[in-house]
Amino acid sequence: MVPSTQASELVLAFADDELCVGQNHAWWIAIGPFLEEDLAFTSIAQDELGHARSLYTLLSDDVDQLAYGRRHTEYRSAHIAELLCHDWSWTLVRHVLHDIAEQIRWSALVGSSWEDLSHLAERVLGEEQFHLQHGSSLLNRLLSDEQGQQRLTPAILELAPLGREYFVASDDELIEDGIIAMPLAAQEQLWIDQTAELFDQYDITIDFGSEAPSAGRSGVRSHDFAALHEEMTEVLRIDPQAQW
Repeated sequence: MVPSTQASELVLAFADDELCVGQNHAWWIAIGPFLEEDLAFTSIAQDELGHARSLYTLLSDDVDQLAYGRRHTEYRSAHIAELLCHDWSWTLVRHVLHDIAEQIRWSALVGSSWEDLSHLAERVLGEEQFHLQHGSSLLNRLLSDEQGQQRLTPAILELAPLGREYFVASDDELIEDGIIAMPLAAQEQLWIDQTAELFDQYDITIDFGSEAPSAGRSGVRSHDFAALHEEMTEVLRIDPQAQW
């Protein structure tokens, strides 16, 4: 099928989110707080970058150009995905918030009228289940400890409201054309409910705000994006004409 503009924009934003989070996860390879996390984040980073590539492939034959060759204002990633989070507490919290969102977003694409997108969602969901289980298990263990709560709570309170941007897009055509099975507003509310439930058990109350942030979806980049983009394109810039 030839995707509509709304469908293409949805996939592009999703791919950009995956690219940024995958690149940010990759930063921790070999410097994680312990060996198990080095191995886990190596695997998860590869998965996320692979998901980004698969999504970009639905939109273009020149994946490298689409992923790495656009102007900064042409990216559509949510700001929470772009943040470097070079503190482990913040990385772990973003990891969990992102993967709760991913479970919901990918699930809404299963059975999509865009068959290639539906097949991709079916394949990816198994990997995402592992990602979320990994992150939430570690997060719950740390939050059960007073010192862990003290370290993690500031990241939770600041990052969680930003996660609403994952669900910012126009979706009237997406519902009408059968691209997604659940409206984005309903996906967002499900994410808020699941996120709030996770942290309520530790008496951490999140103010999600009255409106979802949307700057990243409109082309405004976060303060960390330039550094992230420089890092992700470093090898490619050595020889732009090379076939990687």
